[in-house]
Amino acid sequence: MLRHYEVKLKLSLNQLQVKLATLSFLLLFPGFFFYHFALGKGFIPPFLGGYFGIVAAFLFVPLALLNIKLFVKNIGLPVMIFFSIMFLILSVALIQYSLGNPTNYTKEMFVWSMGGLLFNLVSFIVASRLSIEQIAKAGYWLIALMFAIVVFNIGDHGIFYIKAEAGYLSDSVATYQGFARSIVVILLITSAYYFHKGVKLYPLVILGIIALFLNGARTEFALFVCSLAFVYFFYAITSFKKLVGFLFVMVMALFSVVNVIDLLPDSRMMQLFELASSTSGQSRLEMFWLGLELISNNPFLGSYGSYTANGGIGSYPHNLLSAWVNLGLFGFVLYILLFLMLWKVALKGFLQKKSDEYFKVFLIFLVFVTASLLVSKDYSYMLMGLLVGFYIQYRNKDKGILC
Repeated sequence: MLRHYEVKLKLSLNQLQVKLATLSFLLLFPGFFFYHFALGKGFIPPFLGGYFGIVAAFLFVPLALLNIKLFVKNIGLPVMIFFSIMFLILSVALIQYSLGNPTNYTKEMFVWSMGGLLFNLVSFIVASRLSIEQIAKAGYWLIALMFAIVVFNIGDHGIFYIKAEAGYLSDSVATYQGFARSIVVILLITSAYYFHKGVKLYPLVILGIIALFLNGARTEFALFVCSLAFVYFFYAITSFKKLVGFLFVMVMALFSVVNVIDLLPDSRMMQLFELASSTSGQSRLEMFWLGLELISNNPFLGSYGSYTANGGIGSYPHNLLSAWVNLGLFGFVLYILLFLMLWKVALKGFLQKKSDEYFKVFLIFLVFVTASLLVSKDYSYMLMGLLVGFYIQYRNKDKGILC
């Protein structure tokens, strides 16, 4: 009898964890999009500031308390490495702040580091517990709604850039990267869930790609397309028929791009076809070489935040080298080890012909986040937390573990 009540209590706790994580996801990602859209259109005042930081901080305590076993039981080596990285970020930020580093940007760098830590931990807990099915079903309609909002609010810049039209509230409104993050996170989960359901997948992907393109965030647009293509190829190589179908889709997609490019609105997205000469591409290349220089000057401990002297806290190398610069060689190696282990899990799943939604969501996030950290994002990228969370959910479902 006692055992029966223990099992029942555990199931009730698990249901509460799933409901809280699912609600938290909706608040964090779709909520961010709709809050900043309403703010930019003047429908509401900025009562939640930048939104994500306040909401994440509010959610962290109940999420952590309800999911304490995520930190102490059955976590596995990849998650241990993830927690080690989070602890290293915290330790380095506290030490450098106490030393007054970097000069002139001490407080800004500390806040930036703590924000990355908080967002990753909250994202990890949420992804490890949320109902993928519920998010995917809601996400299908959320993508359609976001698509409509983007299409009917194209501004003078040829993209959905509410910030430029928000007047005195413009400083409070998110940039296109913030809006794109909400779109792409929902799109990744939903497209992975409906991956083998072509009738539902294709309209979803078309609406999502158009929304990302007209939103103006080149990285999210390009990497989503590449990630979906990779997963398609991942499953296509298991049979000749699927491989031929994959090649046909790729040829048709390329043909469509070539024929409609002249019809597309003139915007910053056109720089995707001339990355080498774009101002953004040149700026990121300069940051990359600066990062290499800083690493060569102090290869073991790095040079925390020293790049701020060349342009503020946003002038870090826009790739995983940012971890070497700020966290030293040890931090960089931890990231490499983590990704090697996650890709090993993905390869094992491929060899075992896994095709459930938990594996597909984990796989598409693994591809997307890996590519993001190679070409665009810094080591504190919050989708890293989502990736590890989806890994632990896939692992637990695969092994029948109920935390």
